[in-house]
Amino acid sequence: MSIHPFPRPVAAVPVEPYFQTDRSTETPIRLRPLTALEQMYAYWGSDRA
Repeated sequence: MSIHPFPRPVAAVPVEPYFQTDRSTETPIRLRPLTALEQMYAYWGSDRA
């Protein structure tokens, strides 16, 4: 193991951007409304996360 006075340069790894491209050209996904039972479980289950 050799000793280096300065750290070796790390090879640049192509990094993907952490944001998504603008998807305004696509049609938005339509979600169905929740039923009353689903709303109840979503509300009361949210405190367990």
